[in-house]
Amino acid sequence: MKDIRLCTKPNLLFLHILEALSNLPYIAKLDIKQDTNEYATAEYFTFVMEDQSTLVHLINDQSTSIPYLLISGPACQQLAYDLYQSGLVYSSKDIVYRCLHDQHVDQKIDAICRLGIASYGEPSAEVLHIFELYLRDPDVRVRQSAVFATSFIGWQEFEKMLVYTASHDPDSRVAEIAESAIQIMRDSDWLSERA
Repeated sequence: MKDIRLCTKPNLLFLHILEALSNLPYIAKLDIKQDTNEYATAEYFTFVMEDQSTLVHLINDQSTSIPYLLISGPACQQLAYDLYQSGLVYSSKDIVYRCLHDQHVDQKIDAICRLGIASYGEPSAEVLHIFELYLRDPDVRVRQSAVFATSFIGWQEFEKMLVYTASHDPDSRVAEIAESAIQIMRDSDWLSERA
């Protein structure tokens, strides 16, 4: 069973999500000895389900400041469904809708980063199409964010888009970020994971 990444809703702060997870009856936070200062600044917490095999990691992504959940173990599908029902996380359809309908630059940046976090598994034509749109967005910040968000997913299908962006984007920073993303993709284990 592959891990599942769930993206939290944007109006929820990291500490609110931590509190909500701590209050769910079917999971428990793993106690790790931390002093008060470490606990207040921690960016990563782990919970375990009653089966003692399914783990939920609450991660506050440093680069995007977007909290997300990484679930692994035999009951990850059921737990993902339960967490969606709790209102803590978006469904992938919710994020796709946001990507296609958000108009403000900050909303688009947030939406494409969340799509990058929430997309996993086999490549989706719909997600690839959204990335194509965002890589051609008139705003340089949206294009930069789209290039960056490909790193969360790692689909080989992004390489062609990134090569095009690296050689054709009018902003040199976007082109440089795309070149770096290509190199990271080629040097990583993304390809071996999909084999």
